[in-house]
Amino acid sequence: METELIVTYVVCDDVVKNLKIKEDVQVKMTTAEVMTTAIIAASQYFGNFERARTSLENSGDIPDMLSKSQFNRRLHQIKEDVWSAVLEALAIEFAKYNIENEFIVDSCPVYACKLARQNQTKLYGERKYLGFCAAKQEYFIGLKLHLVADVNTNPTKMMLRPARESDIASFRKFDLDMSPNSVILGDKAYNDYQHEERLIHEKQIHLMPIRKANSKRKSSGASDHERKKKRRLIETLFSCIERLMPRSIHAVTIAGLILKATLFVLAYAFKRYAVPPTGAPFETPTTSALRASGLGN
Repeated sequence: METELIVTYVVCDDVVKNLKIKEDVQVKMTTAEVMTTAIIAASQYFGNFERARTSLENSGDIPDMLSKSQFNRRLHQIKEDVWSAVLEALAIEFAKYNIENEFIVDSCPVYACKLARQNQTKLYGERKYLGFCAAKQEYFIGLKLHLVADVNTNPTKMMLRPARESDIASFRKFDLDMSPNSVILGDKAYNDYQHEERLIHEKQIHLMPIRKANSKRKSSGASDHERKKKRRLIETLFSCIERLMPRSIHAVTIAGLILKATLFVLAYAFKRYAVPPTGAPFETPTTSALRASGLGN
């Protein structure tokens, strides 16, 4: 856990500095420390902020820990684009190991509750939050996590949208800044000829979904088999993220559910960042360098 803690703090601290987020002179706990505590909670304690808060305070890693209420207020003050910047920073490192520039896109449900409990929640009364989980063959209330990952199962881009929104409609909203001639593999839900042409023309990115039986753009059996084989890797990624989650995510607001789902994706990404596909860990600062930078003082 120590390496993961070090890496998480250093990346968060770099992002805060790069975004030029100014700290109040009176704060005892920096924004990077708040972010680190939240990500460690998702990584080690099933998203339980209180357990992570107590553990990091008792271990001396973050001795100036805020109280429960103060921590929650500071955490919810962090904007979504800051968390997105953290994933972007990790994606830059992951790109070093994705030599072929191949990516996979897919979605998975983020349950707020099952359909049977719909009347017990007022937050998700709109129909846009009603979705269908094909894997479990059941309807649910909540969001969909849309994820773009490389073929080494490293997440590079994410988006949380209402569960009713289709996969291809959400995919069109992604700001794809990949290298020219990158390939994105998807399932049958991502068949959209116009968007495929737009990506090729504007960004030289090739969207290659599995073709439907009645598709006008046929592909060979060999290429389809290879795409299906690679595309299944993202299902492994989703399984790994789900193993970090509790049986149900406790959130009293939609923003809270989005935050916790984001933290679980980042927690998985940092686990991958600490041990890249080659098996050799990324270069990280030593513990003494970490403490010199502010964490644990």
